[in-house]
Amino acid sequence: MKKILEDISVRNIEIIEEETTESEKTEQTIKTEDIHEKTKNIRERFADDSLKTADPVTLLLMCYDIAKNSIRKAIEGISTKNYELKYEGISKAMKVFDLLMATTEPNDVGKQLISSYLFITQKITEADIKKDKELLEKVIGYIEELEEAWKKIKTKTK
Repeated sequence: MKKILEDISVRNIEIIEEETTESEKTEQTIKTEDIHEKTKNIRERFADDSLKTADPVTLLLMCYDIAKNSIRKAIEGISTKNYELKYEGISKAMKVFDLLMATTEPNDVGKQLISSYLFITQKITEADIKKDKELLEKVIGYIEELEEAWKKIKTKTK
């Protein structure tokens, strides 16, 4: 910083600070908010398009990601004693598995998946009651095992 100030004085550079009026600050804030809103809209449209065009396995993998991120949020909530955050994470993960169970066809593979989902929701409930971060970490591991199996299936069918 000292070198910069010396360089400015040697070169006779004059620093002029322009004052911004309140209306200019308000205008800049509005422009920033507009940019954030447009960016948000673009992200939402992209997510909608991704969902509409995704194959079933990709949709399933997206659900697994949502569940894992929600459980991580719950773990953070337990760690910080922010039980509202824990509740949000647990609730969202449970909703994901409720949706998966409701939409899985009851054929041979589907029955096995439903059993896995029931086991996972049971472990999530147990971890929720006990506020057990380690059990939630194990649940993430179970989800990752399912995820890996589906990724292998996806690559074999291409």
